[in-house]
Amino acid sequence: MKFVRLGDVARIVGGGSLVRSNSACWNGSIPWVTVMDIRGARINDPLARITEFGLKESASNLLPVGSILVPASMTFENVVINDVPVAINKDLTAIIVESPAIDRNYIQLFLLSKTNNLELYGKVGMKNGGDATEVLADIDIPLQPLEEQRRIALILDKSDAIRKKRRATLNLADSFLHSIFLDKFGEPVMNPKELPVPPIAVQKRYTQIHNKMISIKEKLANELVQSNILFDSLAASVFTSSEAA
Repeated sequence: MKFVRLGDVARIVGGGSLVRSNSACWNGSIPWVTVMDIRGARINDPLARITEFGLKESASNLLPVGSILVPASMTFENVVINDVPVAINKDLTAIIVESPAIDRNYIQLFLLSKTNNLELYGKVGMKNGGDATEVLADIDIPLQPLEEQRRIALILDKSDAIRKKRRATLNLADSFLHSIFLDKFGEPVMNPKELPVPPIAVQKRYTQIHNKMISIKEKLANELVQSNILFDSLAASVFTSSEAA
């Protein structure tokens, strides 16, 4: 199996920074992406926008559609692709695929599948004086035929979408159930609603609801663990078989 150095098939660039107090830089037409926007698999509507003047003032460039955006900290819970031209701040790094032999979705899912390894590699690289662009450039990618890359990316994308939805559901459930609980009973220790000490029957109901909430969150957490295991297993299978071919 042939491997290709990521830096040989893609241009890897860092982001820039802008002073918030300079109003001439902000509220323009250029999407400005930060780590706060790195959630789903795609970027199309970031929270902030900058002006042409702001772009010139920063060290960033306008990135083409289809760039792969990763945190400069090398923590790869999410690796996203932009659907609109964007500029990025200094906490992000962009991979701009320039080779027609490489599918950008394949690289995106490959990076996601190697999260733990990349985090370790990134920390070692930073410690030895390297930065995110250098660390990313030195990653070896298994070079499959283009159609096989697309097939692998399609399989892993479906699995990744499942675990992202379950992660979002767990976060929403945690927030929702907690707020419902507090609305009904108040905070049990501080008792800001100054409720009287409840009779035994109410205390029992309180405990039942609390335990039910814990059970729901544990079920959702277990489903997330299972979806992570599924993604990791699929990734190990397709990339191991690729490397062994």
